[in-house]
Parts: sequence; structure tokens; C-alpha cells
Amino acid sequence: MPQTQENLRFDGKVAIVTGSSLDPSIGRATAARLATEGASVVINGRAEGPLRETERAFCEAGLSVTAVAGSAEETDTARRLVATAKEQYGRLDFVVNTVGGNRFLGSPRDMDREELIGTIELNTWSAVALVQAAIEGGLAEGGGAIVNISSGTVHKTTPKMIAYAAAKSALNAITKTLARDLAPLGVRVNSVAPGLTRTSGTREMWEPDGGKAAARNLLLGRLTEAEDIANACVFLLSEDARQITGQILDVDAGNHLMGGGWTPMTDETIQGRIR
Repeated sequence: MPQTQENLRFDGKVAIVTGSSLDPSIGRATAARLATEGASVVINGRAEGPLRETERAFCEAGLSVTAVAGSAEETDTARRLVATAKEQYGRLDFVVNTVGGNRFLGSPRDMDREELIGTIELNTWSAVALVQAAIEGGLAEGGGAIVNISSGTVHKTTPKMIAYAAAKSALNAITKTLARDLAPLGVRVNSVAPGLTRTSGTREMWEPDGGKAAARNLLLGRLTEAEDIANACVFLLSEDARQITGQILDVDAGNHLMGGGWTPMTDETIQGRIR
């Protein structure tokens, strides 16, 4: 999308987007959408190589981005992300937490303590740590907004996904509670809950047939793209959503309407991470 005054609704704004190096990914798509609409974006990923390649591609497209490598699970990474936003761009307006994953995939009867606690920590602490650092770094000075990436898994009782569902349920509770806590500061907090989405992390679930089998199981008949989640994220960050806080927005082609809902995580599916 070419940049014009009409579509630069985030002109002068500064965002941090974690987990934004892989292509395709929710984080990269969200960072691209924000930057295309005028924001300066601090992007993040664990691996230096893919992150620098994303930074280079964005800069070549004329977008304003700065890369900070490091695991979002580390509190120091959160501090460095905020410090970079302030040093490079002088302010901080938005935070998008996309980091998550599943450290246990199997029967609940086989899960151990570390696998459960580790999955919950992965999906919650990085978001909390970055929000804490962002508030300390001035996110509330201009009335900021935060979006966390949850999951439609919370609507299901898929045994293989017990740890992940528990973790994202915890993230939903954190989102709502932070929304109440930060509202007096003028900061809004919401979540987007994707169904199965075409990303690098779910590639083995959709790549063999391009997502056709998955699409047939969804009410809207179309596999969700990373850009669909990005569209929801930037809406919740924008002034169009200025009266919305504490909400969990399902973006799943209607899967949450189907009772327990369809899931790709059957006994025949490969082990991996899902969002």
C-alpha cells in the first residue's frame, strides 16, 4: 500500500511488536501494517539472522523500523525494546505481544509440572514484562494501547492442547485485568484470538495442500492469514477503537461458533506449535 496522507493514521506513533521476524508471522504482518500506515516500529525476534533480514526488507520498502534481537521471555529484552523506542523515536504509543507457543503436546496424563508451568510462563510472562517496562518507559504519556495475541484454543477442550489452552486462558485473564488496572492511565488493553493461521509456526498443518483441508472445516471456508490478524490488531490500536478495552476478539473464520469447534490437533497431526 503506497503511503498517502489519507492512510497514515499512525503517523508520528511508535510501536513495539515482539515476535516479528519470521515470514509469514502475525508479528511481522502487524509490524508491516503499522509501519505502512506511518508508525515507527521496533521489531523483535530471537534469531539475529531472520530479524536483520526483516529489518532490511522493511527499510528497503521505505518503512521506519529498528530491530532488537533477543528472547521476549527475558526481562532484559523488554527493557531494551522500550529503551530503543525512546532513544530512536522519542516516545512509545503501542505494544503488540505476539510471542507464545506450546511446550507440551500430548495426553494430559503424561504432562509434567515443568511442561505445564513452562507453557504458561511462555505465553504470559513476556507480555507482562513488556507491559511493565512500557508503562515505566512512558507508554501512558500519550494514552497508549496494548494488544496481546491469545488463541481460539481457549474455546476447546482438545486434550493435546491442555497446557496451551490453560496458558492462553491465563493471558485472557491478564488482558482483562490489565485493562482495568491501566484504564485510569488512559491505556487500553485488548487481545486478538486467532484460529489456525497461515504462519511459519503452523506451516506443517497447511503447507501440504495450501490450507484447503483446514479451510473446508471453517464456517467462512477460508484459512486465516497473518494479515487478517494484523488487521484486527491495528484496528484495536487505532482511534477507531478508542472506547474498546478488555476485549478478546476472535479472528477464526467463525470457528468459535461451532460448539467445541474444529481443531487440527488430532492424534494424526504432527507435533508443533500452534497459534
